[in-house]
Amino acid sequence: MILQGKSTRNGMNGLATIVEREAGTPVPRLYLRPDEAARAIGVSKRTLSAWQSARVIGFRRIGRTILFSVADIQTAINRYRIAPVGEPKPHQHLVEVTAITMPPKRKRRIERIGAIS
Repeated sequence: MILQGKSTRNGMNGLATIVEREAGTPVPRLYLRPDEAARAIGVSKRTLSAWQSARVIGFRRIGRTILFSVADIQTAINRYRIAPVGEPKPHQHLVEVTAITMPPKRKRRIERIGAIS
């Protein structure tokens, strides 16, 4: 149920939810529209769109509306974190190689045709 109010904090064009009306504090938003997400990250809408196309940042499409979750934004940003000098690097998943088979060594031309006498 939505009540009419003067609140524009939640981006609902003047509509305030009952929770906001009673508590007086805005409810944390879980999803942001592209312009809000770009402003929150500090990049242009065009950069955010490029990241979206390159699948750098996760998003949801509901009809024609694009939504970015706050968790997906934080995950995308943390993926490019550069650790300080003293901090050890995170362990990568290592693949164990049990046996490496080398291809047979190619013979040189002189070996193929035999020694010229």
